[in-house]
Amino acid sequence: MLATLMTAGPAGAQSTSSEPRPNIVFVYVDDLGYTDVNPYSARPDQYYETPNITQLAGQGMTFTNAYANAANCAPSRAALMSGQAYPLQPIYTVNSGARGDAEDRKVIPVENETRLPLDKITIAEQLTKAGYQTAFMGKWHLGAPPEAGPKQQGFDVNVGGTETGHPSWEGAYFQPNNNPEIDDAEKGEYMTDYLFRKAEEYIRQNQDEPFYLQLSPYSVHVPLQAPDSRILPFEEKDPVGGHNNSTYAAMIKSVDRGIGHILETLDELGLRRNTMVIFYSDNGGLGGFQSIGLDKNGITDHAPLKGGKGTFYEGGIRVPLVIRWPKVTRPGTTTDEPVLGSDFFPTLLDAANVGLPPNQPLNGISFVPVLQDASTTLEREALYWHFPGYLQAYGPGDWRTTPVSVVRAGPWKLMRFYENNRLELYNLETDLGETQNLAQKRPEKRKEMVGRLDAWLKRTDAPIPRQKED
Repeated sequence: MLATLMTAGPAGAQSTSSEPRPNIVFVYVDDLGYTDVNPYSARPDQYYETPNITQLAGQGMTFTNAYANAANCAPSRAALMSGQAYPLQPIYTVNSGARGDAEDRKVIPVENETRLPLDKITIAEQLTKAGYQTAFMGKWHLGAPPEAGPKQQGFDVNVGGTETGHPSWEGAYFQPNNNPEIDDAEKGEYMTDYLFRKAEEYIRQNQDEPFYLQLSPYSVHVPLQAPDSRILPFEEKDPVGGHNNSTYAAMIKSVDRGIGHILETLDELGLRRNTMVIFYSDNGGLGGFQSIGLDKNGITDHAPLKGGKGTFYEGGIRVPLVIRWPKVTRPGTTTDEPVLGSDFFPTLLDAANVGLPPNQPLNGISFVPVLQDASTTLEREALYWHFPGYLQAYGPGDWRTTPVSVVRAGPWKLMRFYENNRLELYNLETDLGETQNLAQKRPEKRKEMVGRLDAWLKRTDAPIPRQKED
């Protein structure tokens, strides 16, 4: 019904519907793993504490097959902003795809860009044209102000959005004013608390006009830092599976605490019924690496999913997604329909009754029909990922991933690794943990999936890593 690669329709104008356009609050967490929030935990004795996210799930829809467009942050954020995943836009990794020592790399990775081109029309630009107030707060990582920051990409307000991928400035999470785009934090204020406080202020100031607020906390990215008073209770808790880092747990709880304040503010102002609230992660958490054969596991775990951030196994790309949209989405519902980060561009414009920009091909499709009915199937052909570079792990020759392309169609997932053209084929319905490679046992399915992947790579003119010359 809808192709994975499509051309945008006519440019949108303001809605003519009598129904007021929804406000949108998009909380986009950094490096939060699939099982790091209670709605996704398979165990009743979850180590982390996320009561407000659990409340949000009870009031909205939980997605069990939500994916990021990449296994690390910058390309995922570029896809969300533009509706274009790599290679339709030029960012596929953070900094360089030539990670690790050159002698350990068996193929030549493709060059990467670090700035989202200014000619890409963003979700903020399109909503602003339609009369929305727009604000960005937190991690940007798509280019530096004043050339390519949030304001240059359509946002009216920028609080903290810089080119830097994480708080590398002195003081990190406890000195927000060292961020070049922040100058009004209180002394010693925790960065996560500051960003959620500014978000509350923005909602109060803009309650009379439709607004799009993208709140992208730097949490839970390293460095691991949180207030001592929030760390201590977790030090007294028993570990649960691979979840045992008290500081990481305190960072998660700080994000949850901020979400609680946002929900309270919307209720207080009478905005709940006309505000869509989205909770989503940019990629898997920093952990789960023992399941791919590495010695160290990292900060968190994703069991039963395999791998974590930087891998294209499920633990690296399958992420939590909860959406509350009163009057549209039934409370407490769950959907298994697969969705991608690039789907948000057409979905949010659809929800706001705003047309797509002309002449900008999109990878994503609107999943508003799923929000209206959890049993809806989007009938898309497949989901695709392409990563023509390297991501290092802990030492020489230790990789989170080598160059790889991935396709998922129905329950089937095929991975092609370019160093040796190794194929891995999994049935996620019967083997969520990707433990049984069926590439040799299911030759007909392997051939079908390879055909899908090859056709997509050709259709998108995807750059392929080159073999080294002898």
